[in-house]
Amino acid sequence: MESSPRKRKHSRWFFEWMLFFLIVGVIFVWQCYSRPIYIYLQTVTVVGNQKITTEEIHQMAGVASDQGSLWFWDAKRFFALLRDDLRVEEVSSTFEWPATLAIQIKERRSLAYLASRHGFLDIDATGTVIGISRNLKSMEAPLITGFKAGRVYPGMQLGDSGVHGVLEYLVSLNKETRDKISEVNINPQQGVTVITLDNIKIRLGPLERLREKARLTQDILQEVLVKGVPVESIDLVHEKPVLRFRL
Repeated sequence: MESSPRKRKHSRWFFEWMLFFLIVGVIFVWQCYSRPIYIYLQTVTVVGNQKITTEEIHQMAGVASDQGSLWFWDAKRFFALLRDDLRVEEVSSTFEWPATLAIQIKERRSLAYLASRHGFLDIDATGTVIGISRNLKSMEAPLITGFKAGRVYPGMQLGDSGVHGVLEYLVSLNKETRDKISEVNINPQQGVTVITLDNIKIRLGPLERLREKARLTQDILQEVLVKGVPVESIDLVHEKPVLRFRL
């Protein structure tokens, strides 16, 4: 028995609507997971940020806080701003069903600080200025002294060979040893002197054999820590290290 025209029309209508909702669902999932365009967000969370405040990130995103409804939010410009920020090394995001976006930020680690005309420069391993601070409230890297930069701004790269030599030495150290250093002084006559948090002075002298001097620095400081030796200074100018002990 053939179906009536009404039933055929109803079946066709039902099929068309099901196809429509299926296409809409596929587009929704594709946009949420493959493109930085989100139809609806209820919560935007930020993790991993220390130098960049959460409020600053919210301003970049165009949201008032981490709680609040967002409709048809295009995050392309937001992620572009973050990736262009010199303080950011890497940024990624995770969409959590049904309407939460988690933004993970890996900030660029400071290798050293350097005084300048406008404050203290935050520089990375390439000598690029990634930030400027008026004062150093908390130091996560050594302070380079004996050299003062002129009018330098974020994004500019320092060209002084002495500063680049110090950066090469610091890069050659492991993180544990680098975190023990508070200051690196550059002196045109006497060369470079490193001062640790325990006030041990390490004389590097000329900026040569830097990797070897970095390895000796690590080995000697580790031995001093393990044995509890009261060392006052370490001379690495010559191939054979010379240690001076506290009385």
